[in-house]
Formats: sequence, structure tokens, C-alpha cells
Amino acid sequence: MSSEAEIRPIFLCTGSDRRQLYAARRLSDAGEVYTFCTDGSIDGVQNLQSLDDLPCAVNVLVLPMPCSSGLTIPSAGRRLICSDFIGSLDKGAIITGGRMNTAMIEYFNSLGFDTCDYYRREELAVKNCVPTAEGTLALAMRELDVTVFGTEALIIGWGRVAKACARLFGAAGAHVTVAARGVGALAQAESAGFSVIALSTLKTQIGGFRLVINTVPAPVLTDEILCETRKDCLIIDLASKPGGTDFEACERYSRRAIHALSLPGKCAPVTAGEIIADAVLNIYQERSGKDAT
Repeated sequence: MSSEAEIRPIFLCTGSDRRQLYAARRLSDAGEVYTFCTDGSIDGVQNLQSLDDLPCAVNVLVLPMPCSSGLTIPSAGRRLICSDFIGSLDKGAIITGGRMNTAMIEYFNSLGFDTCDYYRREELAVKNCVPTAEGTLALAMRELDVTVFGTEALIIGWGRVAKACARLFGAAGAHVTVAARGVGALAQAESAGFSVIALSTLKTQIGGFRLVINTVPAPVLTDEILCETRKDCLIIDLASKPGGTDFEACERYSRRAIHALSLPGKCAPVTAGEIIADAVLNIYQERSGKDAT
């Protein structure tokens, strides 16, 4: 590879997710970027029809989020598998993706490539909370037949996403209550100005809420809890699959429940893509010891 290529890393973004396009555009400020089998193209980034069109080896392969199962990569236009990219990668190339599965990580590592899951990056997790909360608010405004202002809203959990949702829904005028298990989390939520209830009392208190937002990736909205909810209650579950809600029970009790996954990519793909790109750049700089310029 030429010295110019060494100074300007080569990024290849692939996969059928709009965030990939905006990540590519952001990465073009720091290196030479190509897209392949993405949902369309974007100005300032060359979209490849074939990997044979790459002028030189790739330093960083950016896979979508999620990376799918096994060694198959969700893509637009054709079926992609991990082995399709091996001949295009520089020795010691970095493979990044969101929620990379074990089989994929082991495959690339066995061939001597470095892997890093950008979904597990702290900076991405923190920044993603804002579009997640905004997407949740937009969803609630669309699905509720009353205003968010004045609505009794329950947020289950007190992690990053729960905190962002509590702040945003509170600012929109909802009466926000936080349910959490730990006394420390309840104290923090109360200190932030929200009403609180212990998670252990959920069954006796959930009937007072028109809107329930779950962020806990564990079974919290069980059959015995859901049967106590209001008939007009809207449930939005933000937890990763399988979520914390018994969706079959929701159907039995005719409760509206939405498993709202990947909200940043659906509601704010530009911002979400740029967040991914920033995490990828940090990974490159840490793993390569070079500053992308």
C-alpha cells in the first residue's frame, strides 16, 4: 500500500441499513471510504458494484447493526457472507460491526483479523440514548390518543436509556414515575425530580399508568403484571430481544404493546450513522495506533 493509503485509512461500509450510508459520509472526513451492497449511495462516497473495483486493500470493514446470525451479512441487492470480503482486506485489518455474533468474531479472528463490536462501545451507548428517547417520544405521540402532556407515564429501569426517556418525557409534560429494583437507583430518580416506585410493587401500582416504557432486558411485564394494566394502556418495550414484556399475554388481554427496537436507525439514521462512524474512528485509532487524518 502507498504511503498515502497508510495516512488515509481505507474504510469499506457494507450492509442494508441506512445508517451505513451516513456513517460512510462521516468517515470520509478521515479516510478513503467505499460502500458496497448498501441501501443506495450517498454523495462524496464511491459506491462499488463489485469488490474487484477496490483500488487497494481495506483497513477497516464496517458491518451493519445488527450483523445478523452466523456468517451471513444483511445486505441490499445480493447475499453476502463474511468470506466474500477476505480477499479485499489488508493484513491485520479491523472488522467492526454492531452486535457481532460469536461465530463471526471467531471466523475473522481465526484468519488473523482484529474485531471490535462498536455496539459495546461506551461512547456509542451514551450518544444513542438521545435518538432512542426521541424516537420513543415520537412513537408515544403517534400511538396515544391523548397528549403526552399530562399523561401518567411509567418508566421501568434506571439505566442510560431510561434516564434519557425520563428527562424527555418530563420535559414534554408527562407525569413520570420510575420503577427500579435498587434503592440507589430509586434515590437517584427521586433526586432528579421524578416519582418512584419499587419494582416489587409493580403489580399493585401499574394500573395507574396510561403509558408504560420498559428498558429492562428481563421478564418484568409478566402475565400477572399485565392483567393489572389499564385497558387503554400503551406499552413500549425498548429492551433488546426478547424484551421484558410477555407479548402473548398482551394479545390475550388486548393491550397495545410495541417492541421498539433500533429506534436510532429508524428515527434518526443520520445522527445514528454519525455516532457509529465516531465509534469506528476511535476503534481504528486505538487498534492501529494511528490518527485518522
